[in-house]
Parts: sequence; C-alpha cells; structure tokens
Amino acid sequence: MRVVAIGCALGLTALALFATLHAIVVKPVWGDLVGGIPFVIAVGVIVTWAYHEFAIAVPGRVTAAGGVRFGALMWLSALPATALANIMRYRTDASFPAWFDWIALALALCGGTLALWLVTKSRRAALAGALAAAILLAAGGGPLPVVRGGNVVQLWIGLLVLETMSGAVLAAFYRRWAAPRNTVILQQ
Repeated sequence: MRVVAIGCALGLTALALFATLHAIVVKPVWGDLVGGIPFVIAVGVIVTWAYHEFAIAVPGRVTAAGGVRFGALMWLSALPATALANIMRYRTDASFPAWFDWIALALALCGGTLALWLVTKSRRAALAGALAAAILLAAGGGPLPVVRGGNVVQLWIGLLVLETMSGAVLAAFYRRWAAPRNTVILQQ
C-alpha cells in the first residue's frame, strides 16, 4: 500500500515538474492538466513499482544517486523507440503507418526490460521496468520528433532532467516511507 501512496505522490510531483518544463520550453498548459491527474497517478504507481523492484534487487541504491540512475534508465529505455521514429521522420514526411505505434510500444517494453535486467538480474524488476518504460512513453505522447529541432529537442533533453530529478524524488519518498526494513541504506 505504501508503494501505491508513493506512486500517487510521485505522479502529482512529476505532473507539476512536466507542466513547468512545458511552460518554459513550449507554452503554459496548466489548465489542461487537471484531466490528466488519474493518468499521471497510474504512471506514478507503475514507475514506483519498478523502483520498488529495483530497490529490492539492488538495496544499496536506495539513495538520491540511485534514484537519479533509475530515472536515467527509464529515459534511456525510450531511446530505441525515439531513434526509430526519428529515422522514419527523417526519411519521409508522410504519416507513420498504423503498425508504428505497436513497434514503438514493443521497443519501449524491450528497452525497459533490458535497462532493469542489466542492473538487477531480476525478472520481476525487468517486468516492472518494461511496463514503466511503456507507460512513460505513452505519457509523453509517444516518441518525440527530435529531428525537427528547436523546442522539441529542448523538451526531449528536459525530459531527461525531469526523469532523473523524479528518480531522486522517488528515492527520497521510498527511503522515507517504504524501504524494506532489511534494506541497507547507504549514508549520503
């Protein structure tokens, strides 16, 4: 139950961070975000579950640095889908074929699986990482068209900063309210 509560807090925190990033880079969207609250809470819960599995498998990483690493891994897990989307955008100006969304989803699932498997060697963490990566990609509206340049590149880099900061926030919440009692937490 604590993981769900932390996920709710993380989702709302990440929504505020994203709204700030979007207002700086693109345009303010504060009023449009209220309807997205249930979705960001679901995103927060799934990402928190992935972090929970990460923390169980690698208990020494329940630190701000471990949270930053986790956030960076989640951002990197979308890189294959983003790369494919941008290669396709570069090669053609046409709309993506109908199958592309499924391929992007599969690439995000694979990226999340690989990212957490390599760090934890845990099947549960890899599964949670896959779902977290997929829902984060969906939350961002799919792969960003980075090849267009300008604000999109700033938003994409801003998402790296946002996800790493959110990882540090998640680690702090987790350390305070959910770290398993037998977890060795390193002093920072």
